[in-house]
Formats: sequence, structure tokens, C-alpha cells
Amino acid sequence: MELDVLKGLRRNLVLLSMLELIGGLFFIIRNDNSLEFIIVILGIIAAAYGIITFFTWLVKRDKSGATPVIITSVLGVVAGALLIIFAKSILPFVALAAGIFAGIFGVVKLPNMFSLKKAGYKLWAIILIPIALTVGVGIFVGLNAFKPDFPSNVVSILLGVALILGCAADIMAIAGASNVQKELKTSKEIDVIKEDK
Repeated sequence: MELDVLKGLRRNLVLLSMLELIGGLFFIIRNDNSLEFIIVILGIIAAAYGIITFFTWLVKRDKSGATPVIITSVLGVVAGALLIIFAKSILPFVALAAGIFAGIFGVVKLPNMFSLKKAGYKLWAIILIPIALTVGVGIFVGLNAFKPDFPSNVVSILLGVALILGCAADIMAIAGASNVQKELKTSKEIDVIKEDK
């Protein structure tokens, strides 16, 4: 693995781990209504998209394509309104989606681990621990999403835990990339010294 690739991987993982940590803490701290809050935000975004799409078309000089624009606008506003009105009713579906998200979120961390293994990082397997725990959280939430005694604040906390575990996996990958990067620099410097001799 080239040094530039490792630098890019580290830079991306630093940003991603910060976002995961912030998101995880938000879900844990605001566990009482964070899932409902996200549903309402999605509803507002959908309704705003419908309204903006319609007004963008309205101010255009070319009024062709009215039918798809109107259908998209109406669907956006209706979907947004339904999400806002029925936010509490669809919490089990959101819990299921959160479980699926957490499971997939863990699985998408695997390529970083295998990239580090390929680059020669000896402790690459340790990254599998937070990845496996994240997938486990996802499976647990998904299996319990429609149980009436499975409260949404527990789902929120577990989603926060999954994000923080993802952050931990990324921090381990950053450390591994730094280690490999140092080893590559050292070996290149040794090669340069040998060539000079």
C-alpha cells in the first residue's frame, strides 16, 4: 500500500470517527426522543424537497415536464407530513432500520481491516472486535425491533453504542495505518542510505 493511500485512509478515518463519536454521543445522551426527532427531521426534509422542487419548476421559463415535477412535489410533501404526524407510530420500523444500519455499518468497516492486513499491519485482527460488536448490536436491535416491551430509548442508546464502536474500529485502523506508514518510511530511508553507499 502506497504512502499516499495510507495518508488518504487516515484523513478519511479521522473525519469519519469524529462524526461517529458525535452521532453516538447524541443518540446516547438524547436517548429519550432522538429516534422520533430524526423521523421528524426526515419528514421536514422530504416536505421541503417537495416544496423546493415545485417552486424551482414554477420560476423556470420552460414549463415542460410539469407532471413529474408535480407528482414529485406532492409525494415529497405528503411523505413529509406522514412522517411528522405518525413519527411515534413508525418507531418499530425505525428501530428495525437502525438495527439493519448498525449491522451494515459494522460490515463496511471490514475493507479497512483487510487493507491494513494487506499492507502488513500485524495487529489487524484486533479491529475485528469492535466490528463484531457493532454487527451484534445491529442483529440484537433488528430482532427486537417489533417487541412491545423494547423501548425506543434502548434502541437509541444501542445505536449510539454501535456508532461509538465504529469510531473505535476507525481509531484502531488509523493507528494501524500510522504504524504501517512509519514502517514504509523507515524502509524507504534505509533503501536510500543503501543506495548512497
